[in-house]
Amino acid sequence: MNADTLRQIEKTHLEYKLSLETGKPKSWLKSISAFANTQGGHILFGVTNGTHELIGLENAQQAASKIAELISTRIDPHVQYELTEFKSNSTGRNCLDLEIFSGPSYPYYYKHEQTREAYVRRGDRSEPATSLELNNLILRGKNMTYDALSSGIPLDNVSFTLLGATYMRVTGEPFSGSKDLPSMGLVDKQGIVTNAGALLCDQGLLKQSRIVCTQWKGTAKGYLEEDALDDQEYMDSSLLTLLSNAEAFVQNHSRRSWNVRGLQREERSAYPARAVREALVNALIHRDYQNVGSEIHIDIFDDRMEIMSPGGMVNGSRIQECNLYKVPSIRRNEIISDVFGRLHYMDRRGSGLGRILGSYAGTIKQPEFYSDGYLFLVTLPDIHDTFSKKISLSNEKASLFPKKVSLSGAEVSLFPDEAERPKAAFPQIDKKAFRAKSVATLSALFEKYGFTKGFTRRAVVETCCISTQSASRLLRKALTLGIFVKEKRGLYFFARTN
Repeated sequence: MNADTLRQIEKTHLEYKLSLETGKPKSWLKSISAFANTQGGHILFGVTNGTHELIGLENAQQAASKIAELISTRIDPHVQYELTEFKSNSTGRNCLDLEIFSGPSYPYYYKHEQTREAYVRRGDRSEPATSLELNNLILRGKNMTYDALSSGIPLDNVSFTLLGATYMRVTGEPFSGSKDLPSMGLVDKQGIVTNAGALLCDQGLLKQSRIVCTQWKGTAKGYLEEDALDDQEYMDSSLLTLLSNAEAFVQNHSRRSWNVRGLQREERSAYPARAVREALVNALIHRDYQNVGSEIHIDIFDDRMEIMSPGGMVNGSRIQECNLYKVPSIRRNEIISDVFGRLHYMDRRGSGLGRILGSYAGTIKQPEFYSDGYLFLVTLPDIHDTFSKKISLSNEKASLFPKKVSLSGAEVSLFPDEAERPKAAFPQIDKKAFRAKSVATLSALFEKYGFTKGFTRRAVVETCCISTQSASRLLRKALTLGIFVKEKRGLYFFARTN
């Protein structure tokens, strides 16, 4: 273990402890529970938290024995781990690398006296699992998914007409309820419909499957009068019907343009149909249906569409920290995913994100993905607002606001409206006040909102994929320095400067 190796481990899977705390071991034992319940991770003892300097422990072997003892008595069930010694850089002492592996006997609890808690990893923090997360962990420990559980509804009370017709149309084979429903996992051996069956039957008997669609006026919610131009709520029907209704809403509320090729006029929607289909299917099959009071939200703005579904990544990771082309395919709802695969609504190889990105090939504005412990958000930009990749950026050093780009050899201003062009004084930000990452955040915000469009703290979080706390700090500092101005109800604008 060395500095280069440390840099290769994501901070989500890594914690540092300068010494072994035996008086209050919960500070690191809870992280063992969290790592085991999510994706695994490392706890490095003898390493500073801030500078990651390898200091070492006074007696590494004695510390290793104590770690093994506390894990054995305080973590239940038995967790899989490896404990390895490695030398420090300068002191000659040894450090310890405690690597914790995830699963398979979920959930893993920290226990002491009357305390018994399960923890999960959220970003770089170990936090108590919510009741929903605990239920999911229990199901994972039993190698089950929520959609496989019995709904308590007899088969005689429901019908699968749409599913049967769709299956026959796609496969060319007749649909047999007595044979295919049990084989698909939609009905159990006692003739009771599973949760998956309750979601895919014609009646759509689980209320939490609903989809709320809204077309908004402007680029944010709730700051313009009569800002909702249209809204629809779809429920009480099969997931297949919900998918069809949601696609129709998007199609009916999307801007269109036309190209003429020869004698044919080609219509082009603001959002590629394949990207919309993939994002909606992903929301329907991977959402957390245990959260009874939640629903999928589709919000269409002037410049983008957002599709939000309840429940983050199954393994606890954050999509914004992953390689989008190498995200492992882990299904929260195995039966629903299998049915959608059979009906060719999805690729069983888990390549949906890649196809969404592929739909925006040749554009600068790309789809954005964000997740935390509670939601998964896909943002699809309006393709009419994107620039072709044929635009070549200037070789000059990137400033906070690039002034011009080259299009077929001609210079084109990114701010065609002179009133929108930032004044010369504005980009002169005190580099001591902001880190390079914060400057990049400001640049991304300005590219999206400019001087005339307002944004909220939530918009900063979603646009820049940062935490709520980081967004609050950035807003306070930018307000203090006069970069932002604040309007009522938490609405912010970039301040014009002379």
